[in-house]
Amino acid sequence: MTLAVAVGFELCADARDPRGQVCPYGAPLASDQPLCPPHVLSKVDRHRLAETAIWHISGTQRIAVGKRAFGNTRKLPSGRWQARYTGPDGNVHYAPSTFFSKMDADAWLYRERQVLESPETWVPPKLRLEQARLAEEAARRPTFGKYAEKWIEDRRNSDGDPLRPTTRDKYRSNLRVHLVPTFGETPLNEVTRESVRAWYATLEAGRAAKADSYQLLHAIFRTAVENELLSMNPVPQIRGAGVKKSRKRIEPATLDELAVIVDAMPARLKLLPLLATWCALRSGELRELRRLDISTGLDADGNAYGSVSIRRAVTQVRIDGEKAGRRTVPKVGDPKTAAGVRVVSIPGALVPVVEAHLRDHVDPGPRSLLFYAARDRTQTLSESTLNGRATIFDADGDVVKAGFGWREARRVAGREDLTLHDLRHTGASLAGQAGASIAELQYRLGHTTPSMAMHYQHATQARDQELARRLSAQAEEAAGRHSS
Repeated sequence: MTLAVAVGFELCADARDPRGQVCPYGAPLASDQPLCPPHVLSKVDRHRLAETAIWHISGTQRIAVGKRAFGNTRKLPSGRWQARYTGPDGNVHYAPSTFFSKMDADAWLYRERQVLESPETWVPPKLRLEQARLAEEAARRPTFGKYAEKWIEDRRNSDGDPLRPTTRDKYRSNLRVHLVPTFGETPLNEVTRESVRAWYATLEAGRAAKADSYQLLHAIFRTAVENELLSMNPVPQIRGAGVKKSRKRIEPATLDELAVIVDAMPARLKLLPLLATWCALRSGELRELRRLDISTGLDADGNAYGSVSIRRAVTQVRIDGEKAGRRTVPKVGDPKTAAGVRVVSIPGALVPVVEAHLRDHVDPGPRSLLFYAARDRTQTLSESTLNGRATIFDADGDVVKAGFGWREARRVAGREDLTLHDLRHTGASLAGQAGASIAELQYRLGHTTPSMAMHYQHATQARDQELARRLSAQAEEAAGRHSS
């Protein structure tokens, strides 16, 4: 701050008011006149100057001070200056810090006097400084909504890679529906354990949605603690909050049901449920298969063999600016996990079907899609088109709208509970019955852990009965040895 001080009631050359080029006592100044004209100061002039005269020149405060009727300053033994005044509360208030010069101390008193012009809103200077500090900290600490959105953008998976588009969409949808309405505009440091408990107790959502929302909220605040924005995580350990119900019991499709499903699918899509079952492929992997990913031929013994290379997958991602789940577009990327990049052998019995599909339904060229949009063979088959719809009947059983796609095929097979993804369970069960080890299932399914591969392996009732017969035979054999 540049200060010009009048000593003995004489104004220095810098004490000019550019707002009107008028000296403090009403005498006009020429634009090129460096000094105030000489005055014979009246008692009123002396009183005004004794109070304080101030101008603002290009944003810089310049002050003229004579005798002071407000506050006082004193020089400390250290050589610095201290300023103080008596406030409306009757207490003496000191400047929060000392000053290099008396001019700086005087300037602080002047600003305090300006604050005192509104005594009803006056706050002691030290308290005002603390309030300013807290406000600055609050400004640096974002609201939960802004921090959560940045958290999703910056989040990385266990391999250090950005989140998959589908995962980001899931987080954003959960955030928009279940978290932002309660915490969106709340600063991070104002979210409390009590408010989180109240939110969870009143959250109207299914068990899985509540568990996902709680886990997401806990993860976001855990990162805030790691980044030292907070000292502790305000999300408490609520018993059972992060636990979902056990997965539904999936009844794998039988081979007869699979045959009905394949017959009910459009000709260009009949191969898709077969590969989903016998090769245990995911929907996104199937819809991104191209001619170059398929290899077929005969081995040395003249037996048909084939393989499918999984290098890419397609996911449905939300269009920016649209509400989650409203409009999505296909996006090609890497498979779901690193283990998803694999080469899966095609059962020999299925090879002729694959070759017929390539001949009859796939364009020439290595990058031609195996399964494509109905109106454009260069466009990826969308998930909604693949799923289709089941036939709609009226009360008399007459068809109102004909069905198509996967949902119609499963209706015809009498398995409306079955999802396309469930065919992976069927394939895993068939592989297990054929003697596949857990490691072999893990590779074939493209899973990173044995536990996930085991989740897809089901013991059918017929297989269990056969196991019971084998156990019975062993028991009978043991009993015979014991009796003899």
